[in-house]
Amino acid sequence: MSFTQFFEKDIQQSYPIKILVYPNITYMQDLEKDSYVVVLRNVIKELNEVRDDLHWTIISPSEIQSLIFPNTKQLLLPMPSYPNAMRTHFDFTSIKKLIDFKNNDYDILYSHLPEHTAQLVNLFHNNTNIIPKVVGYCHWYEVPENTAYNKTMLMANFAGMLEMEECGVNSVWLKNLVLEKAKKYLSSDLVAKLDKIIQPHYLGVDKIDLSNNPTGNNIIFNHRDNEYTQYKWFLQQMDKLYERRQDFTVYTTLADINKPYGKRVKIHDRQDYLKFLKSMKVGVGCFSKYSAWSIATTDSLSMGVPYVLPNKLCYPEMVGEDYELLYDDAKDFLDKIEMMLDDKIEVDLSKKIKSFTWKKRVAEWFDKWKCFDEFDCVQETESYLKIKQFIIDNNSVSKKDILDYMGWGVRIGFNGYRNRLRTEPNITFTQNRYELKR
Repeated sequence: MSFTQFFEKDIQQSYPIKILVYPNITYMQDLEKDSYVVVLRNVIKELNEVRDDLHWTIISPSEIQSLIFPNTKQLLLPMPSYPNAMRTHFDFTSIKKLIDFKNNDYDILYSHLPEHTAQLVNLFHNNTNIIPKVVGYCHWYEVPENTAYNKTMLMANFAGMLEMEECGVNSVWLKNLVLEKAKKYLSSDLVAKLDKIIQPHYLGVDKIDLSNNPTGNNIIFNHRDNEYTQYKWFLQQMDKLYERRQDFTVYTTLADINKPYGKRVKIHDRQDYLKFLKSMKVGVGCFSKYSAWSIATTDSLSMGVPYVLPNKLCYPEMVGEDYELLYDDAKDFLDKIEMMLDDKIEVDLSKKIKSFTWKKRVAEWFDKWKCFDEFDCVQETESYLKIKQFIIDNNSVSKKDILDYMGWGVRIGFNGYRNRLRTEPNITFTQNRYELKR
């Protein structure tokens, strides 16, 4: 028996709203650390605290433990691990089979991969009788500032976002960057449409613990050893610092540093990770051309660990323009680190971090999630009354029962009838059935 089956609620639980989640996974080595998984886990967790009418069907490359909730189901779909290959690979046949439109309903498509969203919309509209609302989130844009290869999927990303009612991004800085890129390829009307679709969805933190940290002179550097993270530049600055003093250690979590001051820490448990962060005195971020957000940074801030950050990109937006540890150049970077190591500067994080919780952040997305409560219905037609009476006569029916009874296939959209049925006071939706309320 799988964990999903073990935790799944009784089939009679009412789920008026069904959401299909399409993934964007770029860190196959450890799915639990992938930013998509972190975001989705917290979205489901926080929404479950305030409502009990949602069911999430999540397409996953393998079962992801932290996405197992009583109201989730995972459908397995193998995916390439290389990020660009993942964005170019769309398995139409397998996805259509997973959707299984004769037996399943989906009210909302929550796509975390804009590069596949236009294909998904075409699949739904032309090969099923499901026409869900489309909303999304974008974790990553293949732009020159962060992408080493020549050909990218940026145009497919634009096409996918244009199919959405709203697409969340993690900062206003990123929204503005994307709109600037779009101006090179799209008409002014389409750019204006993207301006309305793309909205900031600020990311959160699990918990806040600002109690006193240990006094050891430690630095944590979380970034991958890529060009866009300024990895080489960071090592050059640490070499300079080590020439002056040797009372620090640079801990990394995603890359090895073959230096006398370097040590890699491999942590797989989330709580152990936060405990490790809590033991640091100061952290650093070194992005130069692109950093839309940094979960590692906000996690550390939530544990009371100040971060020395670039005075550009998303960081002034993240921590406030008056934040004491924003740096302008290499000298300023090292000066601020040394002031932290020598206890010559004190940073008060209490005011800045209190609004960072997922609970506060998630609640504001999608205009307070109005997309869950506003649906288009059909009129009270003869066909609708026939479906309604069929449910009443049989007490409990599946979608396939209804389709067989009506003789319908892909050419007649079903969502409008489903949405009308949700207004009936005596009919309830379970995960896979339509039933009279008991």
